[in-house]
Amino acid sequence: MTSTSESYEKKVEDVMHYGVITCRTHTLLKEVVRIITDTDVHALVVVNDDGTVAGIMSHMDLLRRYGHNLLMVTAADVMTAKVITIAADAPVHEAVALMLKHNIRRILVTEAGPHGELPIGVISTTDVIRDMRDQPWFW
Repeated sequence: MTSTSESYEKKVEDVMHYGVITCRTHTLLKEVVRIITDTDVHALVVVNDDGTVAGIMSHMDLLRRYGHNLLMVTAADVMTAKVITIAADAPVHEAVALMLKHNIRRILVTEAGPHGELPIGVISTTDVIRDMRDQPWFW
């Protein structure tokens, strides 16, 4: 049986889901809304032309623009630039601590690239809760 301390050694990469849906900073909001509704994601990662993380756009970011003229608005105009990220090899308990501290439901998982952080996946509250049921301390 795994001890409690060993269960906390599980890494983000063991729980997260790989892959992210992205758009570029210059993508018009009309296209962003289409991508989000077509893919049914809760957040879209906004990247620079080199693929590095520029920001994140959630449903709430879009709702703040509801009813406004969006003809020339870009992802960079609406995104949240301060993105909470975590490395895939970080312990899951660090991801949980970040979620609680920042009152967020998902954290972008990144890896270092030559010019900045590259998005590789997401760890969400659902991922962590799903993992809880497999832990020896759950039973």
